Amino acid sequence: MLRQAQHERQIFEEAKLSQLRILHELSLLGFLCVLFSLFPLFVTRAHAQGQSLPTREEIQRWIETNLETPPKFKDGDVITQADLDKLRPFLPPRYIDEFNFPGVELRVSPSGNYVPHSDYLAATEQFSNQTKLADDGALENYVAGRPFAQALINPDDPRAGLKAAWNFNYRWHNYGMHVRRYLGALIEKGGAASPLPGFPPDLIQGGGKVIRHLVALYQRAYHSHLSQAVHKDHLLPIEGAGEFEYKDYVEFTEPYDVRGQRFLVYRYDDPRKQDDAWGFLPQLRKTRRFSLTERDDHIGGTDMTLDDFTGFSGRVLDHQWKFLGWKAILHVMNSQHPYARFFGPNGWLPHDRWELRPCAVLEQTPIGERTYGSKIYFWDAQTYETAMVLVFDKQGKLWKVIDLLHGWSEDPSQPEIDRGQRLPRNIGFTIVDVQKEQATVFSAYEIVYPQPTTAEIAERYDVNKLSEGKR
Repeated sequence: MLRQAQHERQIFEEAKLSQLRILHELSLLGFLCVLFSLFPLFVTRAHAQGQSLPTREEIQRWIETNLETPPKFKDGDVITQADLDKLRPFLPPRYIDEFNFPGVELRVSPSGNYVPHSDYLAATEQFSNQTKLADDGALENYVAGRPFAQALINPDDPRAGLKAAWNFNYRWHNYGMHVRRYLGALIEKGGAASPLPGFPPDLIQGGGKVIRHLVALYQRAYHSHLSQAVHKDHLLPIEGAGEFEYKDYVEFTEPYDVRGQRFLVYRYDDPRKQDDAWGFLPQLRKTRRFSLTERDDHIGGTDMTLDDFTGFSGRVLDHQWKFLGWKAILHVMNSQHPYARFFGPNGWLPHDRWELRPCAVLEQTPIGERTYGSKIYFWDAQTYETAMVLVFDKQGKLWKVIDLLHGWSEDPSQPEIDRGQRLPRNIGFTIVDVQKEQATVFSAYEIVYPQPTTAEIAERYDVNKLSEGKR
């Protein structure tokens, strides 16, 4: 285990060194949540300034130009409006312009060491050499841990993107997250942010106008490939666990027009098998089955799609993946808050401490007809959590930016209940639609990563019990 931890650290340092060597010399983010995730985004000032939206090619040039650009700031610096240009190599074009306002401050913290749990490292060491890719891209002989070594993720391998996608899919997440209160707020440009009932006033600060908000309970329970379940065949100790990768549950609690709606999604362990989903609508007093074949359909009149939760919650085999390289970007990896907070002229920018983190950069192109053209993902090189997603329309123009915030479970700022889990807690995200002039922010106000009980699984993930309860 110690040897594997040392190996993981070496891999991380190598990736980091290739992107940040100058920085060292200077000492230096189911169906369910998707439905819930009210997702329209922000308008950027560039529209008002008459600037055009960045194209896919321009973003590609930004990536290539800045793969090894040394930072002109150091750990501990507080970047203000006057020094904002120092961040342009590390925040995407268009998105960085949202931070161009008087009084802005971005605090740069040292890049931390976020080695996953020892159970995950042990499973990686034991099983990674036996994991293979089938001809269609599905995993073969995978048991637990990280499927592919970091050394195998390189631009010379045409399947490196696919390997990185599986590493993301099977990153360390304990048994999954349980968000007891998940807030999503749709914000229009202008006005002054007002406190939301039942939530602290510091959650959304600055300008903007909240025109609608949703509150939900969300839980994802992983059933198989559990690194920690060594003596249970790496399965959740319930009947039939090996059939599923995970199950998702969401229940809306407010406002009244959605209260009592509940949804289930089953993600099967067989990567070639489509998901199943069901929903209970109290207005109809019945449970019905939903089709998930169009995963990028807008949900409930918003811009949120099923695939957008945690950056990517889609099926790996539904897409083509291309590895573009390792690049450092600014990311909230170790939040100083237990829940996501936002600020700025429109109240939709992360208000936290930032780190310069090396990330795997992936281009994802959908197989088949979709509403978008392609996406670029930035996955943290050490944890494989999503730092940021850039979405392009079919004409190749930047459409959306998804910026995810994490809190390290071992940091004193995070709740003690998750101490020892050694995982990045998904505390929230903001989604930016640069073509719509609005935004939606999300804060996992009460989130934990527990081991679900057998009784809880039987009660919460039973389709027949979706209709139980009252509004």
